[in-house]
Amino acid sequence: MTETARPDEEARPRRRYAVWGREVPAQNRHFTGRDKELAELRRKLVDESTALIGQPSAPLYGLGGVGKTEIAVEYAHRFRDNYDLIWWVRAEQEDTIRNSLIALGQRLRLPDFRGDERDYSADLVIDALASGDASESWLLIFDNAANAEMVSRYIPRGRGHVIITSRDTQWHQVLRTDGIEVAEFEDRETIEFLRKRVPALKVIEPAQDAGTDEIRMAHDENDRRDRDAAELAKGLANLPLAAEHAAAYLVETGRPVSEYLEQFNRSAHQLLGSAVDIYYPAPVATAWRVSRERISHNADELFQLLAFFSSEPISHELLMQPGRLQSVPKGLEEVLSDVAELRSAARELARFSLIKIDGIRNVLQLHRVVQAVTESRLKRENPAKAAEYRNTAHALLAASDPHAPDHDGSGPAYELSRQHLIPSGALKSENPLVRTLIINQVRRLRRRGGFTEALSLGELALKTWTEQFGQDDRQTLALAVEVGFAMRDSGRWQEALQLNADSRERLLRQFGEDDQTSLTCGRSYGIDLTMLGQYDEALSNDLHLLPLYERVFRAEHPDTLQMRNNIAISLRCLGRFKEALEFDQETFAERERVLGYDDTGTLISKWAIARTLRRLGDWEEALRMIREVCDTLEQKGEPWNASRLMAAADLVVSLRRIGFYEDAAREGRVTLDRHISVLGEEHRQTLYMATNFINDLRLNDDMAAAQQLGERTVRSWERVVGEDHPNTVAARANLAIALRMRGNPTAAHALNEQAHRDFLRIFDDRHPSPLVVMTNLASDLAMLGEVGKARRLGEQTLEASREVRGPDHPATLAVAANLSIDRRADGDEGSARELYEATVNRYAERLGPEHPESRLAAQRGRATVDIDLMIT
Repeated sequence: MTETARPDEEARPRRRYAVWGREVPAQNRHFTGRDKELAELRRKLVDESTALIGQPSAPLYGLGGVGKTEIAVEYAHRFRDNYDLIWWVRAEQEDTIRNSLIALGQRLRLPDFRGDERDYSADLVIDALASGDASESWLLIFDNAANAEMVSRYIPRGRGHVIITSRDTQWHQVLRTDGIEVAEFEDRETIEFLRKRVPALKVIEPAQDAGTDEIRMAHDENDRRDRDAAELAKGLANLPLAAEHAAAYLVETGRPVSEYLEQFNRSAHQLLGSAVDIYYPAPVATAWRVSRERISHNADELFQLLAFFSSEPISHELLMQPGRLQSVPKGLEEVLSDVAELRSAARELARFSLIKIDGIRNVLQLHRVVQAVTESRLKRENPAKAAEYRNTAHALLAASDPHAPDHDGSGPAYELSRQHLIPSGALKSENPLVRTLIINQVRRLRRRGGFTEALSLGELALKTWTEQFGQDDRQTLALAVEVGFAMRDSGRWQEALQLNADSRERLLRQFGEDDQTSLTCGRSYGIDLTMLGQYDEALSNDLHLLPLYERVFRAEHPDTLQMRNNIAISLRCLGRFKEALEFDQETFAERERVLGYDDTGTLISKWAIARTLRRLGDWEEALRMIREVCDTLEQKGEPWNASRLMAAADLVVSLRRIGFYEDAAREGRVTLDRHISVLGEEHRQTLYMATNFINDLRLNDDMAAAQQLGERTVRSWERVVGEDHPNTVAARANLAIALRMRGNPTAAHALNEQAHRDFLRIFDDRHPSPLVVMTNLASDLAMLGEVGKARRLGEQTLEASREVRGPDHPATLAVAANLSIDRRADGDEGSARELYEATVNRYAERLGPEHPESRLAAQRGRATVDIDLMIT
């Protein structure tokens, strides 16, 4: 083939490419023609730009079998020296796109990359490519993109190049680029390809000393070969895939072209006489059929079995599982039980270009057109045999299940089957082992942070099973529980609550409350209630479940310990801190005994204790414990996942409480930025961090920034959880403080009154949160000149705070310090002085005389109490 010329201005110094994806196919040594398409592709990538995505993107679209992938492969090899990174992305399914991006992240060793958080890791890779951090010049190839809208979400908006191969024609609407339509070969290209590929069609060059007769004979033979090649090209409709199959057959068998054409025309007549239309071009099916007539029994059995998987690579490990299948169809026994037979059959198929073999990755792959044609024809011609192959494929998928979705080391085993589940029709399988595999896949994905993937598979399977097996089917309900977890983890809290409530009712009615799936669903339902601010209901639910967990799972089981952890969370949210502390301490001791001191669960219990101690006013001990947690996470090399970020957020609050305001602001800014980068700006945990950081900005005299962050955070909470959620109300309360400190007591008072009403609707008047708002309402009134009202509210708040928090709690002392100011302003000098002196002394005893709050009280400054928003 003639290589497309490259303009001088495109030339770059040759260098060794830094990253070359292992899934980039080998260069086809028989690649022919396509000069026009390659030149157009290069022009689009180098010369054009697309405003929508910030870098050129070039879709190659057309019918299956026309050679779109081969053009992309040729481009990658031909221009590889122009890129620092070339990566192949299998784009037929969203899961495989994420797999490819995560594999790229592992290869690049990006900072903060962690494969166990799949959604985050895929986004991190996209961001690194877009920013240029991963590579100065990169090329991504999205092969066989099934859906333009879906693929567009994974295209980095940066400086690299993107090639997309697809049968979808809707690229202009999505990417505002027309792309390049790839049609069949031109006549001359098909003929050139066949001549290069098939020795019997090559042009004969007479010897230099050949006589007239020899030259004439060579000329006549070349004419015949020209006619044969032209007739074959016409019969193949110039489809590159059909031409490849025909060439492979002719090379492998050595049969004359005329014989192949006779057989081809006979098979074509049979296909065209079929009552059922073929979705793909008939010449591909005809060439496929001719080749199949020449292969051995074992090769044909393997070929038909492979057609019932997806067109993605199929691992030898998935196919070769002797002893793990309950039964193997007679025709497949030999090829599925003997490695040598499997490899021999695979090599035979590869010689006829029916499959490709990647020996390095140990996988087989059918072209998607061949796979589709083979499957559809077998279903039509022999439905019983097709069902046998399909069931065997499903049995192989099920046999690969390690039944360990919670085990970190099980990932490779699950990856063998995942990309084949939907295309193979496994979601409709009645085999309970196949259904168990699907449940385990959903569980594994969501536990690894792949919430999008878990829901993509889980919701489709749940819909299918509900229609096929009914809502009360046990495995349908087990899947619904896993989908409920994934919904909540992805922020769909109300949907999760509804699904879990329905599943819980069905499980209890059929299987009772001692059933393990019922218990798991009940625990998940309790978490839903907590996330939605229904703390009383969550606590009642979990207290009822705890003895059941202890009986069914045992007291030391991780799920039982998690239940105790959940109960402590609800107690904290309800302001019942001493009871929460008892649960936290017991859970911590048991987790440390069972799991070890540095296990993530143990550390979660430890910082839960620190969190509770902080609310009880034991600020020094709380800071000590959360520092130990953060140090342990650092020593373990824990990535900046949600758990480590949560601990860092707690450390910031503890630093503020102990009076290290500058340190808290500095660490808080870094931690908030990390939350936004890792979890997103409106992730629930990010909003927790932002709500608390309002106070750090205020205490460092950055009132404008505090107000701006507060207003933005309130709006985000309203969008994420609603206007009446306790977290939204808490954010308003913290914003009100910033408004007053900026000299707007009227707005602060209105916001605090609203927050107080909302808190009393959620909690009783002895809950710490409404007491915090009452403290600040008194300050609003004092600043507005309504001294009498401020004093009366302060008296009421002090009495309640002493009863709820205790007389020496720092928040109680703040109320007392403010009340002494209001009594004095109200003309009651004697009681004001008495309260002032007692309060200053207690501050010094509790926090030390140099703590900023102690010093403020001694200087008769007005104290402010903020809401330490709890990360549930």
